[in-house]
Amino acid sequence: MKEDNTELTNLIATKVLIKYGKMKSDRQNWDSHWDEVSEYFVPGKDQALGQRSRGEKKQFSALYDTTSTHSLELLASALQGMLTNPTSTWFGLSSGDRKTDRIQAVRDWLYDSTQRMIRVLNNSNFNTEVYEVYIDLAGLGTSMLRVSEDDKTTVNFESRPIYEANIAEDEKGLVDTVYFEYNMTLEQIVLKFGEGALMKIFGDNWEDSIKTSPLQRHKILHAVEPRAKVKYTLSPLIPKNRAFCSYWIHIDSSSLLKESGYFENPYIVSRWSKYSGEVYGRSPAMKALADAKMLNKMKKATIEAAQLAVAPAMQVPDDGVLLPIKTAPNSVNYFRAGSKDRIEPLNTGSNIQLSENFMESVRKQIKEAFFVDQLNLVESDRMTATEVLHRKEEQLRLLGPTLSRQHFEFLRPLIERVFGIMLRKKLFLPAPPELAGKDLEVEYTSLIAKAQLATEGENLNRAIVLITPFAQTDPTVMDNFNPDEIVKFAARIYGLSPDIMRDEKEVEEIRQGRAEAQQQMEQQETQAHEADVLSKVK
Repeated sequence: MKEDNTELTNLIATKVLIKYGKMKSDRQNWDSHWDEVSEYFVPGKDQALGQRSRGEKKQFSALYDTTSTHSLELLASALQGMLTNPTSTWFGLSSGDRKTDRIQAVRDWLYDSTQRMIRVLNNSNFNTEVYEVYIDLAGLGTSMLRVSEDDKTTVNFESRPIYEANIAEDEKGLVDTVYFEYNMTLEQIVLKFGEGALMKIFGDNWEDSIKTSPLQRHKILHAVEPRAKVKYTLSPLIPKNRAFCSYWIHIDSSSLLKESGYFENPYIVSRWSKYSGEVYGRSPAMKALADAKMLNKMKKATIEAAQLAVAPAMQVPDDGVLLPIKTAPNSVNYFRAGSKDRIEPLNTGSNIQLSENFMESVRKQIKEAFFVDQLNLVESDRMTATEVLHRKEEQLRLLGPTLSRQHFEFLRPLIERVFGIMLRKKLFLPAPPELAGKDLEVEYTSLIAKAQLATEGENLNRAIVLITPFAQTDPTVMDNFNPDEIVKFAARIYGLSPDIMRDEKEVEEIRQGRAEAQQQMEQQETQAHEADVLSKVK
C-alpha cells in the first residue's frame, strides 16, 4: 500500500473497528441464546460463544434424551433433499420473458448453462457444506455460507458459524454487511497477506515474531459491505466495478492488512424466521428449547427411578444383621439368632410407566416443532401410487411457506454468486443475441417448488375433467384451448427436461410431413376410386 494512503487506511481501520464494536455489543444477548440452544440441539459443535479450547472434549452431559438432536438432523437432511437435492436439477434460468424463453437458441443456452452450474456445484464441496448450513439454520436460526473462487473446483464453499460473525441489513431487510472474525496463526497471516502484514503489526521486530511464535494466533477481522455504505472511507485501491468492499484488519493493532472488492457478497446469510426489528433469525430449536430442557430433566429422573427399581435402597435393622450388607450376586448376609427383622428393599412408589407416557408427549411436541410429522409420509397398504404421490405433494406444500424465505435469502444469492464466478471464468457458451441486455432470473425446480406448482397441474386436470362432457356433446368447445401450450405448461410445472421436448420448428416439420403423407394417401385413394369407376363404365 502506498505511503500517501496511510492516513486513509488508518481512517478506514478506525471506522470499521468502531462499527464492529457496536455490532458485537448488540449481539451479546444472542450469544447466550445460541450457547443454550447448541447445548441441547447441536452439542457436536463448539460452544456458540466459541470459547472452547481446541481439542477439548465436547459437552454432552446435558443430554439424556436425543430426540432434540435427532429431530434437528432429520429436518436438516430433509431441507437438503427438498431444496438442493444433488441428484436433481433444483433450479433453472430464465430471461424473464416467456416468449424469449421459447426461442430455441435461448432455451438451449439457458438449459446448458443451468446444467453446467449443477455440475460445478456437484463437483465441489457444496453438498457437504450445505448440510452444515441447514444444521445451523434449524438450530441457531441463522446460517452463513462463504462462496469463494477456486482454481481447481471453480468454486469453494465453507459453512461458517454465525457466532463468529456480525451482520447488518439493507433497507430491504436483506443481509448485505458481514463482519467476520478469524483466528489466524502468524504463518497463515504471512501466507495470505505477505510479510508486509507482519511489519504493520509488529513494526521492525516482525522477523523475531515469526521466528519465535509462528503458531501464535491473532484475531483478524474481515469486513464486507456494499460500496454505498462506505463511501466516506472508500479507498481508491478498490476497483470501481466491485459492488462490495473488503477490508482485512488486525484487531489488536488496528492495522489494515488488505483491501479489495467483490462483484458479489461472498458471505451468504439466511434466517429461518425473523421478528420485526431483529437482524438475527429464530429457529425451530429455539421454539422447542423449553421442551428439550424439560425432557432431559424428566429422562434423568426416570433413569434414576429405574436404577432404584433395579438396585433399590435397603432397609436394615440396626441390631439384627452383621454389617456390612452385601448386594453382589450369590453373596450371603448373616442375621443374629432370634431376630425377627429382615433386610428389605425400600419401595419408593415411583411409576416409571407414567413418566414414559409423559415424556412421549413432550417428544411429540419437539418433533412437531421440527415438522417431523409432515416429513414422514402417512402410509397405508390400501393407498395407490397416485394417492401416495398426492399425499407427498400435499405435505411438501405445507412446508412451502416456511421455506420460501430460503429461496429469497439463501438460494438466489448463492446462484447469482456461482453464476458470476463462472461467467468471469468464461465457463458458459456464448449467449444468443436475444439475451443481450437482459437480466437473467432464477426459477426454482426443487421438490418444494414442484409441489407448489403441482397445484396448477391439479387445477388444469380438474378443468379438463369438467369440460370433457361438454366437448363430447360439442367438440368445438375444445377450440378455446391451445393443446401445444397445455403440453408446454404441464412440462414446465412438472419439471420435465427440455431434452425430451421438440422445438417448435421440429414439431412443425413433423406435422407438415404428416399432412403431406395424408394428402398423398388421399390422392392415391381418389385415383384408385376413379380407376375403379372407369373400369366399371367400360
